[in-house]
Amino acid sequence: MLKKLTAKHKEVLRRLVVGQDPKLIEQELNISAATVNRLQKDDPLFMSELAVLERAANDRITDSIERLSVIEKLEEGAHDAADLCLRVIRGEEKDVPVKLKLDSAWDVLDRAGHKPTEKKVIGVVNAADMIIAAYNAKHKTEGDKAAIDI
Repeated sequence: MLKKLTAKHKEVLRRLVVGQDPKLIEQELNISAATVNRLQKDDPLFMSELAVLERAANDRITDSIERLSVIEKLEEGAHDAADLCLRVIRGEEKDVPVKLKLDSAWDVLDRAGHKPTEKKVIGVVNAADMIIAAYNAKHKTEGDKAAIDI
């Protein structure tokens, strides 16, 4: 009987818990079939550790299934909320104030990562300067040398 599990024993445990075939364990770890069978059937320390690991693995599987179920419910709720927002924005939901429609649209766009463009005043533009810049840009692209300088 074992008094302490060695690294090789722990590796055998790990492989058994994940469902690896005992014959493959024997080949890969270079141990005899009798050793694996004896550990699984006769050694109380090995069997108790195996039971603990199997329970932990089953708990992780159960937790994963529960998490997937929660994620699916959240996704369903998100789709429902998006559909409602679209109906409100399109005007399909009657008696909804315009402000709520706009707030819904802004919120959907914001959550989708579409932030509003920040507009800044960077200087005063003179209409004459714009006309001259447009004229110069047009004639430079056509290869004309007649640009206006003021």
